[in-house]
Amino acid sequence: MVDWNKVAETAMYYWEEFMNWFLTIPLYGQVLVVIGIAAILVLTVILVYYILKGVAYLVYYILKGTYLLLKSIGLLFYKLFEALYYLISGKPRPIKQEQEEQQVFPQVQKEPEVEHIRPVIKEFYELESNAAYCTECGAEFTERMHQQLADRRVAYCAHCGKGFKANIIEVEQY
Repeated sequence: MVDWNKVAETAMYYWEEFMNWFLTIPLYGQVLVVIGIAAILVLTVILVYYILKGVAYLVYYILKGTYLLLKSIGLLFYKLFEALYYLISGKPRPIKQEQEEQQVFPQVQKEPEVEHIRPVIKEFYELESNAAYCTECGAEFTERMHQQLADRRVAYCAHCGKGFKANIIEVEQY
């Protein structure tokens, strides 16, 4: 039987010895000891994590391999007994749907794909009907502004300076 009082006394003895030693060393030594203990604890936690992760992967892959092995053995027995059944009974094996299609139409071949004709794309610029008046100041567009919209696709109001841009419309022709 374990005497827990003796275990506690032994632990307290070693703790007091450690504290006496720790308090007698200089301050920079104490800081280094604390950093060292923290580093050892962090490394221990990381090591335990990777060990547990490795064990989990090992168990997972062992179970997966066992499952696949049992599955393939079961499939082997199924195919074996199926072959024995058709051999003993004398019945012909049923033909699968894919094999039937290949046997019924062996001479039919796929037609080559026809190349699609691409449309010719032309761009037109539309002058909006509400572009006859400036949306900012309400002034009517001048003939020169209409001409600039048609030529450069950009025009600015002569009164307030607001810019207008012509919209591009793509038209497909075959």
